[in-house]
Amino acid sequence: MKGEGRRTLLVLGFGHFVNDLHTSTLYPLLPLIARRLNLSEAEVFWLAPLLNLTSSLMQPVYGFLADRYTRRAFAVVGPAIAGSFISLIGTATSYGMLLLFLILGGMGNGAFHPQGAALVARANEHRRRLALSTFSSSGTLGFALGPLIITAIVAATDLTHTYLLMPLGWVATLLISRYGPREDRLLSDKREAFGSLTSTLRAIWRPMLALYTITVSRSATYVMTNSYMPFILTHRGYSLRETGGLLTAYLLAGACGSFLGGAFAERFGGRWLTLGTGILIPLFLATAALTTGPLSMAALIAGGFALMSIFPVNVATAQELAPGETSTVSALMMGFAWGIGSMSPALCEPLTRTFGFEGVLAAMAAFPLATSFLTLWIPDERALMLRPRLASSHPAK
Repeated sequence: MKGEGRRTLLVLGFGHFVNDLHTSTLYPLLPLIARRLNLSEAEVFWLAPLLNLTSSLMQPVYGFLADRYTRRAFAVVGPAIAGSFISLIGTATSYGMLLLFLILGGMGNGAFHPQGAALVARANEHRRRLALSTFSSSGTLGFALGPLIITAIVAATDLTHTYLLMPLGWVATLLISRYGPREDRLLSDKREAFGSLTSTLRAIWRPMLALYTITVSRSATYVMTNSYMPFILTHRGYSLRETGGLLTAYLLAGACGSFLGGAFAERFGGRWLTLGTGILIPLFLATAALTTGPLSMAALIAGGFALMSIFPVNVATAQELAPGETSTVSALMMGFAWGIGSMSPALCEPLTRTFGFEGVLAAMAAFPLATSFLTLWIPDERALMLRPRLASSHPAK
């Protein structure tokens, strides 16, 4: 990677780290928040989906605007907004106030992601998968450390001190503003903006639908595991710090999966990665949910690694399918797919009353296996490498 590419990756990777660190602080606090605000299980299990919906479902809108006006502004302000509001969740004195903090924080989180991915890919075009894997794994690393950090803060003080994480978001914003990419210009003709997008998506709808469905299945399983495991572990007698530590190990394994998955795909191709991990995920997560002790912990960690390995590869593939709409398709893969997948804990909550958290989680693990075979609809990497050159020589009209 060249100097500019490394600097872009470094500052935007830190921004991704901070954004996702704040987001994951919600999960280990769910039992505490439920007790403090006297919430029902249904109310609790809509909190994580709400955060993901506001941060994810709006991402295609941010991406559409960024591809045509400015990517930099969205990338700069995102961490400060996310950090300012999500860090206040422990101070909420009512369910309505908690929802407001999550909605506003989620909007800041969503403003950053697709633009950050597009800027990183633009600065490292010749090593796109590796750059996006590093960018993605930095976010997953932050997501992994969030439960450990927030449970340490709450254990040392109390739930109302979650605001101590707020300065991290402002530091990330200042660094991106100072050292991030400087391009801030009109990126395409406003009159042709929507027409060019629909024309592009119409031409690639089949592989994009396959990528999208695979991503939804993995994100749904990932978010459900994050939401249900704190309750499973609490029921098994784990302390707050032990729960936070185990979730951190699971999420750190996901960060490793994000990074190594990109390196694997660079060498062997994303198709084999998707199929192989799709077979392993049900084995790992069913074992984690239905057993106890070290075997359950090891299986949970392995499941996190397998689940997260394909996400940056899917983003890179989507960008190569639509090289003129990199922010928009990044938003579809990183945001909209995650937003839909994040509804799984709330939608499956009624089933937990009959089958328990463990039973529902074990059954859900089969979903990624079923969708993995859709990778056969996606062109291989050698065909995709020609698309940026073809797109640049034949612009959309």
